[in-house]
Amino acid sequence: MNNTSLWLRHRGLILQILILSAIWLILSGRTDFIYLLWGAISVAFVIWLSGRLNSIPLAKDEPCGSTRIIIPRLIVYLFWLVWQIIKSGVYVAYVVLHPKMPIEPMIVRFTSKQPNVLARVILGNSITLTPGTLTLDIEDNLFTVHALTRDTEEDLVSGDMEARVARLYMRECESEDMCCDIELITSGRGK
Repeated sequence: MNNTSLWLRHRGLILQILILSAIWLILSGRTDFIYLLWGAISVAFVIWLSGRLNSIPLAKDEPCGSTRIIIPRLIVYLFWLVWQIIKSGVYVAYVVLHPKMPIEPMIVRFTSKQPNVLARVILGNSITLTPGTLTLDIEDNLFTVHALTRDTEEDLVSGDMEARVARLYMRECESEDMCCDIELITSGRGK
């Protein structure tokens, strides 16, 4: 077995070890032997635990490690997500602090065409991380989400976030194709 095929076969494991080790070093800030030893033990435990999780199926005929994220797209997505969190946080702060408090809470149900279970989990968590929205339930491809205002609901069902998550796994997809069967379940009226 040559080095290239060894790298391709174990690149996920190697990247996990490197990232976890870097996080340990950054957070501990110490390079004494005892700290490095505990860091190595912690990293080994997390790698062992995540390896055991790969054998647990997330859905019918789809084990956890069966699909691969496109790493450069993941990095771009994380920067985009942080920007969306900041932007939404400022917007929600404005809405809450506005004298008329233009809040119009609603529950929205929509179908998202994500390529696999992990993409649906990433989408649900991304929605929840973004201020003004909260994922209440995911059943197959059906998402139930609470939105604070009409603007946050419109951003949610635009399909932009869905397409960005799907592109972590797929080569191409369009925003307008990702979010469909949109249903407004409840709508409260702002004061």
